[in-house]
Amino acid sequence: MRAIDIIPVAKGEQTADLLIKNAKVVNVFSGDIKETNVAIFQKRIAGIGDYKKGKKVIDLEGKFLVPGLINAHLHIESTMLEPREFAKAVLARGTTTVIADPHEIANVMGLKGVEFFLNYTEGIPLNIYFMLPSCVPATNMETNGAKVKVMDMIGFIEKHPRVLGLGEVMNYPGILNQDENLLTMIELFRHKYKKIDGHAPGLTGKDLNAYSAAFIKSDHESTTADEAYEKLSCGMQVLMRYGSGEKDLENLLPIVNEKTQPYLSYCTDDKHPEDIVNGDIDEMIRISIEKGVDPITALRIGSINTARHYGLRSMGAIAPGYKADMVVVSDLNHFYPEMVIKDAKIVAEKGQCVAKFPPSLTNFKEVINTVNCPYYQADDFLFKLKQDKVNIRAIKVFGDSVLTKEVIETTKVVNGEPDCSQIDFAKICIVNRYTDKKQFALGFITGTGMKRGALALSVGHDSHNISVTGKDDRDMECAVNNVIKNKGGMSVALNGKVIASLPLSIAGLMSTESLEDVLKKQNKLLRAVKEKLGCTIDNPFMALSFVQLEVIPELKITNLGLIDINTFEFVPAIF
Repeated sequence: MRAIDIIPVAKGEQTADLLIKNAKVVNVFSGDIKETNVAIFQKRIAGIGDYKKGKKVIDLEGKFLVPGLINAHLHIESTMLEPREFAKAVLARGTTTVIADPHEIANVMGLKGVEFFLNYTEGIPLNIYFMLPSCVPATNMETNGAKVKVMDMIGFIEKHPRVLGLGEVMNYPGILNQDENLLTMIELFRHKYKKIDGHAPGLTGKDLNAYSAAFIKSDHESTTADEAYEKLSCGMQVLMRYGSGEKDLENLLPIVNEKTQPYLSYCTDDKHPEDIVNGDIDEMIRISIEKGVDPITALRIGSINTARHYGLRSMGAIAPGYKADMVVVSDLNHFYPEMVIKDAKIVAEKGQCVAKFPPSLTNFKEVINTVNCPYYQADDFLFKLKQDKVNIRAIKVFGDSVLTKEVIETTKVVNGEPDCSQIDFAKICIVNRYTDKKQFALGFITGTGMKRGALALSVGHDSHNISVTGKDDRDMECAVNNVIKNKGGMSVALNGKVIASLPLSIAGLMSTESLEDVLKKQNKLLRAVKEKLGCTIDNPFMALSFVQLEVIPELKITNLGLIDINTFEFVPAIF
């Protein structure tokens, strides 16, 4: 669109393509709310005011019109939905723009996976921008499916304008230790004037200064208001997070005030489908308002702040020249999207996506054969001990955090195996899915409450090797082999049979099925682990998907072994 074409519509000399009338327009610049009309030309807002005519007219009858919502950081793969199904889900919630980090698919299949995302989402009615993953693999303490080097990125960022910058730099020890490869990657992006996202849980003081000085200007890992405030004070955009496993938002809201709010954004990071249908960024706005944040401030955090940080010049506001991405709500204090407009077209109504999607430029064939390991037997999960009594070190997981703790118990040995019948310990095995030979590591998990059976999943941040957790070796065999057979996914086994399963054949991370079908199978999985296996946390799949993430404290396990994150050293599970 040329500026010369929109000016006559803005001046009222030509009829608008779309007229939205009787709207209470929320202005995120001035903070005003005015009942007025909005004239739209093609996909852009021409003007706001006393416009009378439109080729098409939408009468809002006094409802509020707010900017389309923007998610500052997320992993599409964590939704377990293929990207178009994901788009339909979030459009229904009022999200019109997302900044996605394809870190997960890149760890499985490198930039080939990122290019699949770009091609598959081209032209859809959701703005999807990408940050190129910075840590593939995250460290050398795991085995993943691909490597992404600086040299691979040089032509890639020139080829794809939807790449906004470098994804979360999780390897903060690498920054502090002046790792030349990582710093070269940062230099490439900053000299292209692109953004560099951070990931620095608990970093403070001079170490945080050094991290921020390396041109890393955002972070989504704050769990306390003090941590967030220090990062904001270092010039970092604080992405307040509310996902399925990491619900930090309420802890961070105390930092919101008139002075700090421009440097705050909302993000979901990792969110499962059963949670997305209940809310995306709109849910974060509701929570913020319920906790006392002014509605206009909450809307700024969910729109213009993120647009400005990432240089999305035509998004995040209802103003002349901005994209016609807008959300209709009846009550700002009870923020529920009733209608969503994207590029001047209605894409969602009453919580349902009604948008038409163009044919895709690619298909799933290139991304569905990523599980290449052999099948396993129950004997593979045996420790075969000769002692009478041992100390066992377990990873304690929580239902609402990616952080873990170390727990040590002393137990007797029965038939060569630690006796966990009287304690909340289960075996866990991380299976290398990128090799045609058996390669795995054994350890222990606590905190799930699991009393019987087993569960397995191929979602394991960040290498996404297969994990299987259980109280029975035969059930572990059954669960893990079901995941391998399905080319990825989640499964629950009891008494030697699979009782619930969700195939995730796209890179072992996402389903080819609809949102509705994924939800049905996901709900069956969650019922099975609670009712049949006795798990006491809401979503053990989410908790266990992060036990391989060896860049988050305190104790983690990869296919290479159990890792003390405080020392970055391998430690024994039994001693």
